[in-house]
Amino acid sequence: MENFISFFNSNFFVGLITFLVGGFAIYLYKKKNSDTKRDAAKIILQEIRRAEDIVNDYKEHEQYQFTKKIVATNSWAKNINHFVGDLDQDELDKISNLYSTGEYLDKIIEKISDYTFEKNIQGFEQGITELQQKLQTQLQSLQSASVTGGTPQSDSQIKAMPLPLNIRAPWKGLLDQITLKYEPIYHSTIANKLKTIAKIR
Repeated sequence: MENFISFFNSNFFVGLITFLVGGFAIYLYKKKNSDTKRDAAKIILQEIRRAEDIVNDYKEHEQYQFTKKIVATNSWAKNINHFVGDLDQDELDKISNLYSTGEYLDKIIEKISDYTFEKNIQGFEQGITELQQKLQTQLQSLQSASVTGGTPQSDSQIKAMPLPLNIRAPWKGLLDQITLKYEPIYHSTIANKLKTIAKIR
């Protein structure tokens, strides 16, 4: 019994407990990092797929939808450190390029959206003003005809505003240059490595 008690009080037992507790703490730390890395890989893959779907849609229809952000959230910037050991420098750069390109395009699209909205407001206000002027002209024509006994001015005699020419939008060239230059990565070895980390088959 004394030997048993002395064993629990020995430096060896204390060291063994310390080792086991430390080992379990390391296991929990590595497991947490592994889970975080796996979840991050899943989210990043989803973000890459979504961004490239929007880019491919532009290549097909030659326009971006104002309601869709290419990079809604940037999980890559927050988690790049988890993948430094799994991807080479060129692969890391290509993913970073996707996010930086997407964010830059989002800024341009936002400016185009604001500009288009302002132009629509201005066009609406201008249309109201032109309508008021036409009605005033017609009223004056009717009043003049009633006084002189002449024929009122017909609608065909009132000149309409000329239709605007179909001029290429000034931002189209910039969007084309950036979008068409981008090289997709979702169906590459980069995505395959991320799928392995995310445990997606």
